[in-house]
Amino acid sequence: MASYVMSVMQKHDLEKYAEYSAQGFVSLNGIECEVIVGEGIELLEGAPPGSSVVIIRFPDNDAAMRWYRSEAYQKAIPMRHAAADTAFVLHFTDNK
Repeated sequence: MASYVMSVMQKHDLEKYAEYSAQGFVSLNGIECEVIVGEGIELLEGAPPGSSVVIIRFPDNDAAMRWYRSEAYQKAIPMRHAAADTAFVLHFTDNK
């Protein structure tokens, strides 16, 4: 069953976000996943949680958690916190 990580963010420091993004992609090297990035999202209902969305699909929950807990991604987290206000949802699955 696939597992997904979703992050919705409002960037407030584009230079720091670029550093986070670079480190975030480094943390995915060699990991089986699919990354979808959406910028300038159009809100259909509710209050806007941010202006950018990133969804990462992993083969299963264990793979998602290994990535999140990896040394490389742990290094990126403070960069994300410094660069953007983020809702970070980890570890939900589909029914496949």
